[in-house]
Amino acid sequence: MNKVTALAIFLIHTAVLQAVEYRLPFEGRWFVLQGGDTLNVNQHMRVRAQRFGIDFMKVGGKTGRELTRGRGKSVEDFFSWGQTVLSPVDGEVVSAVATFPDNPLGTRDTKNPGGNYVVIKAAEDRYVFLAHMQNGSIKVKAGDRVKRGELLGLCGNSGNTDAPHIHMHVQDTPTLNVGEGQNTYFRGISVQLSGKQLHEVDWPLIRGLFVSQSESTGSDQRA
Repeated sequence: MNKVTALAIFLIHTAVLQAVEYRLPFEGRWFVLQGGDTLNVNQHMRVRAQRFGIDFMKVGGKTGRELTRGRGKSVEDFFSWGQTVLSPVDGEVVSAVATFPDNPLGTRDTKNPGGNYVVIKAAEDRYVFLAHMQNGSIKVKAGDRVKRGELLGLCGNSGNTDAPHIHMHVQDTPTLNVGEGQNTYFRGISVQLSGKQLHEVDWPLIRGLFVSQSESTGSDQRA
């Protein structure tokens, strides 16, 4: 492959990436539990199709940084539990699974890693996966068209997870864990980084950030 061809491929890939606009898949303030492009900050980098995947947990309490109410003895104690999961993109639902039970706290369903999940086709080689939703909460089905910010379901604890959170990753095929994971930048978000608050930024996410959708970009269509 010559330099001209390599540059053309890079520019095409970059154009496709920028053509898909992502918003955060929730409302309110959440913590990035896993995120980034190295193993020390993101365990998803171990799985080719889930590279750059992100785990989010809602925060609350007196400090605004707590993950649970009290000591967090049940899934219901987590601020994430039952929160709305919103579509990060415009696209077509290609798959929706809604029948797996939610795990009791501290247990996992390794046979069904995604649990209850939705897959959205945002572009020809961009499939967005939202996983671990509550049993019976998913509001969309295959073939539905969705808009950014539209309700998909509720945050649960189904699949290969031991605490309620939203898992999101983008890959280049519609089949879970088959293909190549894709990096994502989120548009118009607020980020707290090392004590500094940034607003209305387009930002790649890394573990340790507190993030929310900026108000001016957060009023997308709802179901």
